[in-house]
Amino acid sequence: MKEKLELIEKRLKELIPKSNQYHKKLFDAASYSLFSSGKRLRPLLVLATVQAFDKDLNLALDPACSLELIHTYSLIHDDLPCMDDDDLRRGKPTLHKAFPEWLAVLTGDYLLTYAFEIISKAKRLTSMQKINLINTLSKYAGSDGLIAGQVADLFWERKKIDFEKLKFMHLNKTAALFIAAVDFGCTIAKATKNIKLKLLDFAKNMGLSFQIFDDISDSQTKSSDITKNKATAVTILGLEKAKDLAIDLQKKALDILKQLPYQTAFLEKLSLMHN
Repeated sequence: MKEKLELIEKRLKELIPKSNQYHKKLFDAASYSLFSSGKRLRPLLVLATVQAFDKDLNLALDPACSLELIHTYSLIHDDLPCMDDDDLRRGKPTLHKAFPEWLAVLTGDYLLTYAFEIISKAKRLTSMQKINLINTLSKYAGSDGLIAGQVADLFWERKKIDFEKLKFMHLNKTAALFIAAVDFGCTIAKATKNIKLKLLDFAKNMGLSFQIFDDISDSQTKSSDITKNKATAVTILGLEKAKDLAIDLQKKALDILKQLPYQTAFLEKLSLMHN
């Protein structure tokens, strides 16, 4: 874990320019949000998937980092006054509090667009692999993925919804990038279609369990989602049922990995990170 985190951190720092040009503040703002003690779970998932097939992790490093840029952009925009209006992120002021709000918007835009550039320039991947990665990122970060989840989250804020609607929101706002990460790994490792489908099912279950565990944690710490009366697995199902569901989804994810004839120990470890 430590070795892979160091690889990711080093490459992310290389990817964000040290600029002295007129727009230097853009890169300062990007670094402020990007290097703020995140778990790096999404890029780790890419590397863990490639490792399962015993492939070279360096093939996956840039695509993995592109996913972290997408995740960071989503958090920056999520925190904006017109969305969740949060003052703190990971224990420090959100980007629009530390920098001008307009710069926070543009920084999110920069990270989003730069992610695709990074994939297009990734070394030692075929043109078809790059096209597949870009298509995957467009799908899971777009209108039927991350953005769909954010729209649902804001539209249903302070409204009473059922679990199916919450599941839609969690699948898209959270699990989508987990699925994208594993999809990335399968593309880079050239996994067969059958194996890829099984691993995507693993990622779906892992992503949902991760978010429900997060809902449980938020309910105990009185996070901003709780104070804003947002629907969560805990408010809809109750604490005990939410715990049971999260554990069940986590078990399903692990059971899928155990059926595969690959080196899945690191994937298993990542799927347990919220325990």
